[in-house]
Amino acid sequence: MSESRQYYRKNLTSHGFIYLAGEELKIEVKNFSITGLLVELLPNPFINDITDFYRAIESNNLVDIYLEEMRLAGEVSVVRADMVDEGLQVAMEFVHISYDVDAIFYKRKAYRKSLVEPGEIFLNGSLHPFKTVNASVNGLMIYFEGKITATSGLITTIEIESAQLSGETEIVWVEDDPEGGTLMGLNYIHMQKDSGSSVTP
Repeated sequence: MSESRQYYRKNLTSHGFIYLAGEELKIEVKNFSITGLLVELLPNPFINDITDFYRAIESNNLVDIYLEEMRLAGEVSVVRADMVDEGLQVAMEFVHISYDVDAIFYKRKAYRKSLVEPGEIFLNGSLHPFKTVNASVNGLMIYFEGKITATSGLITTIEIESAQLSGETEIVWVEDDPEGGTLMGLNYIHMQKDSGSSVTP
């Protein structure tokens, strides 16, 4: 490797997720450059070898990625994948990337996957039903059929019974929907998997 190429490529260890084959899969970053990165796909029950990996991307080589420690999220394209002694390594090029994770959720460009489930949230002294729109590793976007008044920064509780998920969230933004409903962005504070309701004042 030339000296100039070493200058632009940084070896580091950072962890994150990619969304592939309908699942969130953990990765470890091996090195990082201004145009892309090399990651190791950590052991998981969905992708066991390079054949599984190429089967997962055969219709589309674009992958969503989220690296919280590096404050980076977005979309990458798969350049190549190789089996090495450490496991499956994947070289990726950046396609659409944001480098300010705190701002991403506000703009709704964060790494996320579609998630449509009914739930309840405690607001203004009562429970309100909602449907989830999508979920990221940091939070949720939810939809109410009617108008909802709420303040950004408010801490409240939610429950998504079908996913056995409940806990505390912070309201990040609230927007009126053209069809008469309300969209709301939530950041996770403390969430847990259980079978009991925790939607309380």
